[in-house]
Amino acid sequence: MNEKVIKDLIEKNYDLEVKSSTKIKNTYKISADEEYCFKVVKYNFPHFYFILSAIVHLKNRGFSNVLDIIKDKKGNLYIELPDGSYAYLTKWIEARQADYNDINELKIVSENLSKLHLYSRDFTITPLMKPRIYWLSWINTFKTRRDEILDFAHRISQKAKKNEFDNIFLKNLNEEIKRANRSIDGLINSDYVSIMEDHLMKREFCHHDFANHNILIGKNNKINIIDFDYCILDSHLHDLCSLLIRSMKYNRWDIKKANIIFEGYSKNIEISKKEKQVIKFFMLFPQDFWQRGLQVYWEQQPWGEEFFVQKINKYLDDRKAKEEFLEDFFN
Repeated sequence: MNEKVIKDLIEKNYDLEVKSSTKIKNTYKISADEEYCFKVVKYNFPHFYFILSAIVHLKNRGFSNVLDIIKDKKGNLYIELPDGSYAYLTKWIEARQADYNDINELKIVSENLSKLHLYSRDFTITPLMKPRIYWLSWINTFKTRRDEILDFAHRISQKAKKNEFDNIFLKNLNEEIKRANRSIDGLINSDYVSIMEDHLMKREFCHHDFANHNILIGKNNKINIIDFDYCILDSHLHDLCSLLIRSMKYNRWDIKKANIIFEGYSKNIEISKKEKQVIKFFMLFPQDFWQRGLQVYWEQQPWGEEFFVQKINKYLDDRKAKEEFLEDFFN
């Protein structure tokens, strides 16, 4: 959408006089009497409404680390756009991205993640919503992805001429399949099912994209959590696993850093020894190996062979340090 369309939409639906708008990913920075964020979500309505309702639920429960949604002239929290997508408006905040390499900041981020999970509880699904549901799915999801890795290898075998990425993938195939099986068997032999059944009763949800660029540090070091587009229904352990991986992968595996994350997280939600075993086997799965294969052989992303060779080598170079960390920290 061009600047005139955005200006007309904002002025038609909100009591604002738009001076300018700047597109930044799926948002528009709106300059009016103040600066605003016009967030566009390109999902069908039931999924969009789930995301919106999750944010509203957090605000209604008293969670202050998400931005207030500004109502339109009719008192609605969102508007429908001409292309069938949906959008909502918040204030624009001047902030920087969280630094996951800063131990002290990471502790505060982790504490706020557990606070989000705590405030997410008792969320009610209505017939208008269609959320992504991940409850009790980890084992079957990992089995499916393991089989997909084998399918990627089969596709390579059909090629008359293999490139460098193909050869790297095949060379490491057996080891990665064994790693996937250890992850799956570990979850099966753990208390995963009973733990998930317990968490399911808490009716909580996950942010599911807790990357540092979605954690904004504003004035007075207040943390603001943005972009709930990938929000799912699942155990809080899912987000915690992701934070551990995001902050330590690529040879940054560090027991001290992991202890800091758990220390911060436990300010609101304690993690039991049995839950730590579930986390260990979730983190063990060769997600990056599967993802690179998916991008190359199924999605056929046009990013060039060199890009994918660098990515898969980065993952392979990280494996030993990661496995040593998992064994040392969780045993």
